[in-house]
Amino acid sequence: MNYKRILGIVFFLSGVALVVVSIYIKNQVDEGKMKISRAEKQVEGGKKLFSLNPVSKEVGKKIIIDPAERKIAKGKHDVNYYDRLSNWLMIIGIVCGALGIIVFIFAKKKQQH
Repeated sequence: MNYKRILGIVFFLSGVALVVVSIYIKNQVDEGKMKISRAEKQVEGGKKLFSLNPVSKEVGKKIIIDPAERKIAKGKHDVNYYDRLSNWLMIIGIVCGALGIIVFIFAKKKQQH
């Protein structure tokens, strides 16, 4: 087996690995989106609970609501980052896999005389 075929196999396996990692990240992103959605609903419930009294509204906002909303915003930022990363890994993985297959198929053995 010549080095071009080995290079093709390496590219193909790298592409498969990138696609697998991309799928794993995408699953984690989806789980994060569900957690963020639940947290947003809980914050909305907290806002309703604390809005009954002007004093409790202000205290609840500063102690509970604002920190929770900051965490949710950070979570959304992280989810967006990893979603984009997952998409790029998928694209690069598919390209590497296809390139590996092409290199493997078209790699010719050296003729010996």
